[in-house]
Amino acid sequence: MNIGACVDLQGWLVIESHKLFLIPEAYSENYEDGERYEISRPEIIFAVAELVLPLGGGKSFIFHRSKLSGVVVGDSPIKIDPVFLSVEERGRGYISIDVAAASLDKYRERYQAFFEKGRSGNSNDWLDYL
Repeated sequence: MNIGACVDLQGWLVIESHKLFLIPEAYSENYEDGERYEISRPEIIFAVAELVLPLGGGKSFIFHRSKLSGVVVGDSPIKIDPVFLSVEERGRGYISIDVAAASLDKYRERYQAFFEKGRSGNSNDWLDYL
């Protein structure tokens, strides 16, 4: 993928190392080492969390099927600036997430606190960072 290219992707939205990624639908058992696309604005984690039920523990409280459209803004790893994002919620189908920069401002401080807690901890369970 070239920087500046517009892409439409489907896969699983997941948090890895306190960043948001889309991994392919058919991911390997160790999905953290496989193919993945980083979402350029990690504060989207909390926009998603307001609309879907979190998982009950583990490495990521988001592990949901997603559809993503955006622009490639980085290549190592491939980083996508989202224009459209939808997330599948159990029993409700796909829900659109507002990814406009202005609507994400309210999540920046919350994300920064989440990131700082994660850097200072050594747990593999997201519940430990609440």
